[in-house]
Amino acid sequence: MSRMRRDGYQSDFVNYSLVIQSLTRSNKIDSVMLLKLYEEIEEDQIELDGQLLNDIIVGFAKAGDVNRAMFFLAVIQGNGLSPRTSTIVTVISALGNCGRTVEAEAIFGELKEGGLKPRTRAYNALLKGYVKTGSLRDLESIVSEMERSGRIEPDNVTWNTLIDCHSKLGHHKKAEELFEEMQESGFTPCTTTYNIMINSFGEQERWEAVKSLLGKMQNQGLLPNVVTYTTLVNIYGQSGRFNEAIECLENMKSAGLKPSSTMYNALINAYAQRGLSEQAVNAFRIMRADGLKPSSLALNSLINAFGEDRRDAEAFSVLQYMKENVPAVYEEMILSGCTPDRKARAMLRSALRYMKQALRS
Repeated sequence: MSRMRRDGYQSDFVNYSLVIQSLTRSNKIDSVMLLKLYEEIEEDQIELDGQLLNDIIVGFAKAGDVNRAMFFLAVIQGNGLSPRTSTIVTVISALGNCGRTVEAEAIFGELKEGGLKPRTRAYNALLKGYVKTGSLRDLESIVSEMERSGRIEPDNVTWNTLIDCHSKLGHHKKAEELFEEMQESGFTPCTTTYNIMINSFGEQERWEAVKSLLGKMQNQGLLPNVVTYTTLVNIYGQSGRFNEAIECLENMKSAGLKPSSTMYNALINAYAQRGLSEQAVNAFRIMRADGLKPSSLALNSLINAFGEDRRDAEAFSVLQYMKENVPAVYEEMILSGCTPDRKARAMLRSALRYMKQALRS
C-alpha cells in the first residue's frame, strides 16, 4: 500500500479489503500489522464500508486480538451496518478460544435475536469454547438445542468437539461411546478424530487400542500428521515407553514431516519427570540439530531433569554434572529470551548453591 502511495496511486477500501483478506487467508495477519493498515486507512481518509469493516473484524479475530475485534463489531453495528454471519462466527470462535464463553454466548444470542438462523458452524464455534473451559453442562445444552431445532445437522467438527470435551475431562468411556456413535450415525472419522482418540487411549495406557486406531487410519487412507506423531510421543513418553516415543519421532522424519518444538518439549518433559537427565539433554541436542530454537518449556524441563536426577544420583556425579551443564543451560536460556519458571529457578539456585559449598570443602 505504501508503494502505491509513492507511485501516486490513491488507495481505496477495495484495495485494503483485498490486502486484509489475503493476509488473513494465508495466516500471516497479526494485530500490529492490522493496526498499521487501519492507521493508513484513516490517513487516506477512506470511508469504512461494511465489507472493509467485516474484513477488519475477521482479521483481528484471527490474529487473536479479540478486544479489537469486539470494538470494530460495535463500530459496524453502531453505523447501522450488518456484520456477516461468517464474521460473527469468527468472533464467537475467537472468544471461545480465549475461554470467554459468556461473551460468546451473548453474541450467539444476538445472532438469533437478529433473525438470523445459526448454522452448524456457529454452534461448533460455541461448542469449542465450552471445551476450552470444560463446561460440559453448557456443551450438552447446546447439543440438545441443535437436536431440537430439527434443522441443524452435526458434522465431523461437532462430533470431534464432543469427543474431545469428554476425553479432556477424563470421561474416556463416554468419549469412546461417542466415537462409536459417530460412526453408527454415518460419519467417517477424520485425522483429528483419530488424534483425539489416540490421546484418550494413551492416557488409559491401552496400547493395543492405540495401534488398532493407527491401523484403521491407514486402512481409511489417512496418513498420520504432525499432531498424530506429537500425541504419540507425548503419551508414550508420559508412560515411560521411550523406545516407542523415539520410534515415532524417527517414523515422522522418514515420512518427510518436520518435528515441532511441541513434540520435543513433550519428550524432554517426559524424561525430566523421571529424572533421566542424560536422555533429556540428548533430546534437547537433537532438537537443536533439527534447527528448532529452545522454548521456555524445553529449557525449564531440561533444568528440572537435572534437579530430579540429583535426588537419586550420587553426590559427586551430580556435582560434576551440574558443574558442567547447569550454568551453560541457564546462560543459553537467558540469551534465548526464555524465562525460567519457579521450579527451574529453585533447581538452579539449589544446584549452584550446592556446587559452591562443595567446591569450598
